[in-house]
Amino acid sequence: MKITRYVDKKLKAVSVGLLLLAVAVSTVVSGCGGGQSKPEAELGSIFKKISSGLSNSSMITIAAGGDVNFGDGVTPTLTSQGMGYPFENVGDIFKNADLSFVNLECCISSGGAPVGGKEFCFRGPADSAAALSDGGIKVVSLANNHSKDYGTTAFLDTMAHLKESGVAWCGAGNNADEAYSPTVVEARGKKVAFVAFTGVIPDGWPATAQNPGCATITDRERVARTISEARSKADYVVASFHWGIELATAPNEEQRNLARLAIDSGADLVIGHHPHVVQGFELYKNRLIAYSLGNYVFSPPREISSKTLTVVALLGPNGLIQAKLVPTVISGCRPAIMSGGSAAGWLGTVAGYCSGLDTNVNIVGERGFINGGAASTASK
Repeated sequence: MKITRYVDKKLKAVSVGLLLLAVAVSTVVSGCGGGQSKPEAELGSIFKKISSGLSNSSMITIAAGGDVNFGDGVTPTLTSQGMGYPFENVGDIFKNADLSFVNLECCISSGGAPVGGKEFCFRGPADSAAALSDGGIKVVSLANNHSKDYGTTAFLDTMAHLKESGVAWCGAGNNADEAYSPTVVEARGKKVAFVAFTGVIPDGWPATAQNPGCATITDRERVARTISEARSKADYVVASFHWGIELATAPNEEQRNLARLAIDSGADLVIGHHPHVVQGFELYKNRLIAYSLGNYVFSPPREISSKTLTVVALLGPNGLIQAKLVPTVISGCRPAIMSGGSAAGWLGTVAGYCSGLDTNVNIVGERGFINGGAASTASK
């Protein structure tokens, strides 16, 4: 995998190891400990069809999860269990996809102090970036309302620790030019651009011409321009947004408008975070919108905040081919794949969310599938 940061039209490249795609992922028994893995029994028609050869070189798979917070109640677990613990149950999914993405809902540093005026400030240990790389995470968003919780020094530490661990980031930088620049990652001979923006904006968070910070949604023209420019540099564009209302299981009008703006500007996949619960999925111009993937590595205070999803989106030149929804629950501060009646019940709930957005979820066994209109690409 090759990572390129486009800033002021100058390339800054960092190369890390290239992973070959294996579409089959692993099913893990729910629980706090290390579950026993077994091959995925049902990949869905399109996943199964291409898993043996991936004859169409233009396809790509992107796996995604929700909010990852190594601070708060997660820190003691990391200290006692080690950095391999958080993604142990789901790591095969991320490692077997071409690219993988989560929202990093904390800073990573041993320095700084909590900023004033915030009820919750999250900071993960300085070595916790290794948990992301160990878990197969390739790209994270830093465009959220917790990345500067311990001030600018800790914010800069976060980027340094991510770089040391070979994890790319988007939506943040040393200045506005960097924050709004796409991070382009190469996988399977294709370039995928990642951009991210936050709509939850504490004082001091936005990047400026001179100051480090995050990209925001405040200037919609700049959001559209950023995505359009990313489109010109890559084969695929993933746009991430930190948006919505906490604990709301349906997107609001602003989310839907922004998602459409992103796709109209060139995004192939839109991934949302912040509500701390899962919201529905929607297809727009055959591009998938995941309005909120909920929590992922977290210490959730309520049951609805502990139910989440691991998503694998198979993309082609004409948009979504198929998305697989893996029902997941947070147990012991980390995600574990659900099974049996719990999996079926949660998928049924998510299917209801999607139905309200005119999107159909086919439930096959313990997995959900959203079929795109680009399925014919798989047979070409």
